[in-house]
Amino acid sequence: MRKTIVLLALAVGFTAPASAQPMTGMAALQYYVGTWSCMAGPVGSPPSTATATYTIDSGVMREWVVVPPQGKMTSTYALNIATTYDAKNGRYVETFLDNTSGWSVSFAQPWTGNTEQWTDQSTSTGKLGHGQTIRTDQNSFTFTGYPTVDSMQPDFKGTCKRSS
Repeated sequence: MRKTIVLLALAVGFTAPASAQPMTGMAALQYYVGTWSCMAGPVGSPPSTATATYTIDSGVMREWVVVPPQGKMTSTYALNIATTYDAKNGRYVETFLDNTSGWSVSFAQPWTGNTEQWTDQSTSTGKLGHGQTIRTDQNSFTFTGYPTVDSMQPDFKGTCKRSS
């Protein structure tokens, strides 16, 4: 279950707006600011609900994800994500830390259009994966998680809708 929630949280953080002219740096992340309601889970299993809240301040986007107990969960799962643009290396960098001591560092190159690709660089489990998020409109996006950097078969899917 922890892997499911971690993938949900990472995927929530893996989308950006589509526009006629590409946005770069932190401007590309402005799309996130606000609160999102999400449904996600392992492929073939019932999805879990989560709430993600985003703020941007001083060049850092902060995301707080809360998954209340549901299904076989006995306690709330919480995850804090920080994302920034590394202009020196021309990429986005994202770190997360959750309340089960899980952590990860991921990178994404700047994107255009509505598709974003993130790749794990380091994780608390040592298992590296990748994710793809597709912004479907101004108020919703879908995301897919893959268990390895090279895998083509997803193991996690979800959707998020803006709630405020």
